[in-house]
Amino acid sequence: MVPRQERYSVDIPVDCATRDLFVSNRITNLSRSGLFIECSEPFPLQSEVDLTIRLRDPDITLKAMGRVIWNYDIRNGTSHIIPGNGIKLVAMSAEHRALLEACLERLGRESAAPAVARV
Repeated sequence: MVPRQERYSVDIPVDCATRDLFVSNRITNLSRSGLFIECSEPFPLQSEVDLTIRLRDPDITLKAMGRVIWNYDIRNGTSHIIPGNGIKLVAMSAEHRALLEACLERLGRESAAPAVARV
C-alpha cells in the first residue's frame, strides 16, 4: 500500500486544457502526486488535462499533464461535498518536478511553523 501524501491547502491559479475545453481555475489543494481544482462542472473521469500552474513565490509557471481520477472532495473538517477535479499528475519535466518539490517543501515548513501573533 502506498502511503498517503501530505496535501496542502493552497490558492494557486491554473489553466486546464482538454481536447475540447479550456478553463482557468484555482487549485485548492496540492500534493506531490496530484491536485484538486474546485469547479461547478467537473471534467469527465479519466480525461487527460494539460495544466499550466502559476506559482507566485517565486513567480514561476509549471507545465504538467494530468488525469482526472475523481470529481468530488469533502471540505476538511466538514461533510460538505465540493464539486471539482481531482487530478493525478502523470507527466512533468524534471525541472518542473523539482520546482514543485521545492514549493511543497516550503509549504511543509510554513505549516509546521508555530503561529505568530501580529499586533
